[in-house]
Amino acid sequence: MAHIYVDADEALSAPFYAFGLLLIGHPLLDFVTSVLPVSPTNIQWRFATVGLLSNFLMTPMLGLGIMIVVAAVREHLVFQRVLAIVNTVAALVLIAFVALFVLDIVQLNASIQPEGLKEFQSAAFKAVLKHISAIIVLCLFAAAGWRVSSWKSASRALRS
Repeated sequence: MAHIYVDADEALSAPFYAFGLLLIGHPLLDFVTSVLPVSPTNIQWRFATVGLLSNFLMTPMLGLGIMIVVAAVREHLVFQRVLAIVNTVAALVLIAFVALFVLDIVQLNASIQPEGLKEFQSAAFKAVLKHISAIIVLCLFAAAGWRVSSWKSASRALRS
């Protein structure tokens, strides 16, 4: 009986891509359903939404990380480039959210009662810190993705 060799990297890539998508999709679905109905003109809703988003970022980023590793191991250059674009766009969107969030913090700060000010400022600081941390990681993911998916990398890989 002939033994057929199955490449473990190849066999595991699809399940890990699927797992990465689940790690991205489920928290995003939870987040979206948590902030409905959408009310972007309401400053309290904006503050609560962007603050809540900071708590939902880690799991989707883990999913992105898993997909990036699989794409790198399998040398899926096109998908690496797609992930680099996704990470770049996500970082830019988060930068815009943080900038607007800081403006909302400044605006809301004046309306907070003195006894709740410390808690408000603490929550705002933690949310900004989480967002900035996520932006840094997304930028690192994006930079690595652009670097490894470049045509120069592809041509070097083909020559070796």
